[in-house]
Amino acid sequence: MFRLGVVFGLIIFAGCTTSRVTDTSRTAIEQLLISNAVDQSLDKLTIPEVTGRKVFLETQYLDSVDKGYVVGALRQRLLASGALLTGDRADSEIVIEVCSGGIGTDNIDSFMGIPGFALHGPMPISIPDVRLYQRKIQYGTAKIILYAYNTADGRMLFNSGKAIARSDDNTWSILGVGPIRHGTVRDEVRQAEKVKHSIPIRTAEYPDPPTGSGTVR
Repeated sequence: MFRLGVVFGLIIFAGCTTSRVTDTSRTAIEQLLISNAVDQSLDKLTIPEVTGRKVFLETQYLDSVDKGYVVGALRQRLLASGALLTGDRADSEIVIEVCSGGIGTDNIDSFMGIPGFALHGPMPISIPDVRLYQRKIQYGTAKIILYAYNTADGRMLFNSGKAIARSDDNTWSILGVGPIRHGTVRDEVRQAEKVKHSIPIRTAEYPDPPTGSGTVR
């Protein structure tokens, strides 16, 4: 009876320790690197005067990773500038086109120490890297162009020129101390962690949203 109790207890214990861990196909840091670079690039661009004008946002020449975020972030800026966005080009007064010269990430991994090597013989042995100092840098880069023209006759009304921006995420360690992280992405996350509650958004039509609501109807 005692043995049956021990076996039963072991089965329950083993069942309680089973876990499953999964990851998304793209890391959150990679996505934040791109969105951070896109935000910085759009911040450098001047939005044309569109207050009260019907605007059609043309995105057919925007071919990049995370296109949805680029379009959404630009729509947000146009709406904040007073544009009346329309989904029909024929119904617009102004067409604004956006295109990208490059949106993506790069990685640089370096270390100071002794590279790993293999010892051949009857019993091969692999010696791993001995890293006294290690540094990994991930970059996100976005190059965006914005221009506007009259829907009726195609006359150019505005040319933003090109804006390029770079985000970064740095990780380093020395003599086993670390990893120590810093960069624009870490700064953005750190600032977000300081905000305990969402801030209601005010507009001219809805100047004072209800308490506890962070959405604009």
